[in-house]
Amino acid sequence: MSSIAGQTLFNSGPHRFIIKPVGMLFVPPLVFDPIQITTNVITPLELAIIQTGRLVGTTEQDLWNQVNTIKTQAEAQLTGALITNNAITWTNMTLLRIAPDDRVDRGRAISLAYTAIYIRLA
Repeated sequence: MSSIAGQTLFNSGPHRFIIKPVGMLFVPPLVFDPIQITTNVITPLELAIIQTGRLVGTTEQDLWNQVNTIKTQAEAQLTGALITNNAITWTNMTLLRIAPDDRVDRGRAISLAYTAIYIRLA
């Protein structure tokens, strides 16, 4: 089970985590200036983790209750340890955005695909 700040918001369905590029923001040679021959290092990148998955509900109301709970936490910038299904932990991560897909799927269960974004704010 995964969690953010001790809350298991996304465990109703399958999900995975993707680490965005880490390291330094840089400008390669010749991007802005035709005589620039070296790489310019600008600043460290903030750690960003993308979570994709599906929320699954037993009813339409159950599904939308989950969406609203997550929306409230994203608007409040819920911050804490992000722990993945494999017990990988990232500290001081902030849930900044939840982007539900454009449709609800109905089969044996009612589900909604989503993308969530976590960033370790500087």
